[in-house]
Amino acid sequence: MAAARFEAAGEGLFRVSGPLDFNSVPGVWEASLPLLREAPSGARIDLAGVDGVDSAGLALVLEWVGQASLAGRSLRIEGLPDKLLALARISETEGLLQPAS
Repeated sequence: MAAARFEAAGEGLFRVSGPLDFNSVPGVWEASLPLLREAPSGARIDLAGVDGVDSAGLALVLEWVGQASLAGRSLRIEGLPDKLLALARISETEGLLQPAS
């Protein structure tokens, strides 16, 4: 498995690739901090490249959403892996990952 990465892809889009798990979350969090601090409202994080996820990965994604909300900015999470959605459902946090209609 490749190392997890968090990178800017331009125009308020960020991409995450690799595993998003207990071992990789600290590094991904550190990589995301300076980029998300400068992100515009309406920024997007694409998780389509995530090839493994556990509860630590879900916690990280929820933290990104929470931090954006505290800063008064919107943040959209795209490409949610099925396993991450399943974890969100059983922990009753799925609604926090998807924008209100």
